Amino acid sequence: MQRNNSQFTIHYSLFTILLLSLALNLYALSAENLWEDEIFTAIFASQSPVQLIEWTKDDIHPPLYYLIAGAFTRLTVPPDAAPTPASDWLWRFPSVIAGVLTVAVTYKLAGQVPSVRCQVSRITHHSPRTTHHASRITHHVSHVAALLLALAPIAIKYSQEARMHALFMFISAFSTWLLFRALARPNQWPRWLAYALATTANIYTMYFGFLILAAQTSLMLFTIYDLRFTIYASRLTPHASRFFGFAASVALACLLYLPWWPVLFAILQKRAAVGAIEGGVGSPLAFVPGVVRALGPLPEPVAWGFLGLFLIGVILLARRAWPVAAFAALWLALPVALPIVLGDPRALQFRYAFVLPVYLAVIGYAVVRISKWANERMVSKSRSVAKLEQQSNLQPSPSNPPTLQPSNLPTLQPSNLLTYSIWLLATLSFIATLGIYGQTKPDWRGAAAYLDEHAGPNDLILIGPLWDEGRFIDYYYRGQAQLLTPAALLTNIEGRAETLRTTGGRVWAVNRFKPAESPAVKQLVFPGGVVVSAPQLAIYEPAILAEAALDLAHQAVDAAYPWAAEMEAQGVLNPDPRTARAAALRTWGDALVAAGRPQEAIEPYQTAVDSFPGWPSGWKALAETQEALGNLAAAAEAYRQAVVYNPKWHGPAADEAAALVAAGQWTEAVEKYHQIIEAK
Repeated sequence: MQRNNSQFTIHYSLFTILLLSLALNLYALSAENLWEDEIFTAIFASQSPVQLIEWTKDDIHPPLYYLIAGAFTRLTVPPDAAPTPASDWLWRFPSVIAGVLTVAVTYKLAGQVPSVRCQVSRITHHSPRTTHHASRITHHVSHVAALLLALAPIAIKYSQEARMHALFMFISAFSTWLLFRALARPNQWPRWLAYALATTANIYTMYFGFLILAAQTSLMLFTIYDLRFTIYASRLTPHASRFFGFAASVALACLLYLPWWPVLFAILQKRAAVGAIEGGVGSPLAFVPGVVRALGPLPEPVAWGFLGLFLIGVILLARRAWPVAAFAALWLALPVALPIVLGDPRALQFRYAFVLPVYLAVIGYAVVRISKWANERMVSKSRSVAKLEQQSNLQPSPSNPPTLQPSNLPTLQPSNLLTYSIWLLATLSFIATLGIYGQTKPDWRGAAAYLDEHAGPNDLILIGPLWDEGRFIDYYYRGQAQLLTPAALLTNIEGRAETLRTTGGRVWAVNRFKPAESPAVKQLVFPGGVVVSAPQLAIYEPAILAEAALDLAHQAVDAAYPWAAEMEAQGVLNPDPRTARAAALRTWGDALVAAGRPQEAIEPYQTAVDSFPGWPSGWKALAETQEALGNLAAAAEAYRQAVVYNPKWHGPAADEAAALVAAGQWTEAVEKYHQIIEAK
């Protein structure tokens, strides 16, 4: 009966934590619109599965999340319906479920940490008292890890986003838990099959899944090596079953990944071509602290305190089961080190939510063990004082009242000490979580609603170049005004100006920065830095419109770095300022070409590819402009660079064209490059 009550208490506590996780993930889920990458999800996941898979071949993520999100919203969101807060909520809901499931799996996974040696080696000779004590530690660790994950700011952030990070966090934890179970009973092949399927899902969700697989491989190898030398190894440890079970699982996962291997190899080929010249993530001294802050919770001293607890947990765990301790260390170290080694400039520290399940499980282990050690010290000290008092045989009397000895002082009970520790960590996490809710995302929905109401069907809306403004505003905008780039406006400026004059249309603009003040324009700044430039005067002179479009494109170049710094400070975006400035330079160059000033476009094009070299379309724009100006030598070299950084254009024809460039046969080389690019 007592055991049943204990099990009920445990299940009730877990249920409470899961309800807390669900509530925190659902809170204000659609209060703000989809933003940035979430809009990419909504746009591309709405395609048919065939179109989606084809598109993700050029994306930085595999297709599984998009397929799941697309399937869910096709069942819940009416087709071709305008985006609403309800549709935003539905796009994010799968991540909510993934976040809650991760908390549940982390509870199970964390329970493996303090008892892993017993489970893996299947030693069952422990006394009931020892078993009960280990069970209590297991339950404590599980509850601490699950609670901290339910309150973790970065976990809540991604559980409220229509992106793949919450799903990846869940599958990473789930596959690791399945691996623990398979290693404990290696002869049960259904467990290995489940692990293989989870691993397949993981590497189809994010390419970081291969890092998870690498860490799991280390766990398997370290476990076999460790158990090989135990006294029970010869009769209780089927090493061959573990090794071949794991190998078969990985082989099956690789086989199921067969359709995607060519895509992965193409990405690695491109990464190898551009990684060195794009500078990578920068200094490890800056990148690593960024990861610590991202794992949090903030403020920064608290985040470093959590890392300290993790390191203590690894050390304590190493004394009990060093294979698991080494696995936990690699679980954190591999994702941190890989972007630095590969020179990947797109590595963002706050996307490391997938580290949290094991990270917090080890922290939970450290908290429980430290609390247990502190309690044992207090109990030992209390007993020592009591023994000394007993030996002294001092009898209190009215003339000799009892003094306030240590034994008379209130003592902190073991359960209380652990409870206080948990409440302290949970409170710090919850306070940091409030900052996640306080982040202001770019208000594309509000800006689009304003344009819907005020922009007429004959108006034109110029879109800025910094970070896909056109794609984002177009997702919410349902008016009839045409969205176009400055270059598109300038391509036929006389005709467009005449159309505007005839219909009474006006020219608006949407940017991520606030353009210079002008009597002809009113700047409306929406939350998150979305700026709508509302025309106050109707201007129809082609020269004035052209100069205004060129000036707007030029202002974006100067605004790129300050804008990127501001977005990073707000914590919503972490844009690469070089990418933003290169895009602005490209837009300015395109506008100059459209305005009939190609010679002036050479400088912005060249600056763009100098700052962001591995950009095939940037080199191609430079090459086409040089060719139009008759600079065939410069055009051939720019075409060559474009082909170098686009693996799809590689092959014998590319080698032949490069040889023509080296031989100084510029005309023939340019013609050959035209054939290569047009064929692809």
